[in-house]
Amino acid sequence: MNNPMEPVIELYKTYDPLEAGRIADLLGEHAIACSIRDLTMSPYPLTIGRFGERRVTVSVSDAAEARRVLEDAIRDGYLSGEGAWIATPGASS
Repeated sequence: MNNPMEPVIELYKTYDPLEAGRIADLLGEHAIACSIRDLTMSPYPLTIGRFGERRVTVSVSDAAEARRVLEDAIRDGYLSGEGAWIATPGASS
């Protein structure tokens, strides 16, 4: 996401704020810029279940590599895998 006009895609969602941070750090280590969109629906710093959704957004050009990195991290146990894929890179809408 070096180019601010480059299209982006929401790739993954998680309900764990700590896991969202791990995802951002992991993608950064692989030179993949991302943003975490916090969809928390609570006036308190504590959320329960689906009210604490966070979505990982990457550029379309980085999406396939970002998915590979996250899949490897889930397989290796670094990420829980309790989140869900939002989009599949390269799939037409």
